Amino acid sequence: MKKIKENKLYKFISSIGMTIMLFTNQVQAADVVSEVSGGGSIQSSKLGQGLLNIVRDITGTMQWILPICGVCFILFYVFKIMTGDEQDQQRYKKSIIKVLVCIVIGLLAVTIVNLVSRYF
Repeated sequence: MKKIKENKLYKFISSIGMTIMLFTNQVQAADVVSEVSGGGSIQSSKLGQGLLNIVRDITGTMQWILPICGVCFILFYVFKIMTGDEQDQQRYKKSIIKVLVCIVIGLLAVTIVNLVSRYF
């Protein structure tokens, strides 16, 4: 019985890892988009350049911070599942799903902001 639970846990953890790697690779592929020329006076102003540089720096940083923090939370919840009562396991499983959804939504938002900022 313990062996079956352990195998399920390993499969669950590996599927989480594969999902995170899949979304991380898709986000990094968004950097391939070439910049569009033009943009008028906003692009040539110092304020516009500064804001675009800040947005690019923040989105670039968030692309690697979100998955790392998410993995830390997931590992914490897995630890709590393994060491806690059976009654608390469902609560922690729901928390793991919430963390995965937050990672996906965060990475999609960062990707969209990154793509939009490349066109200005």
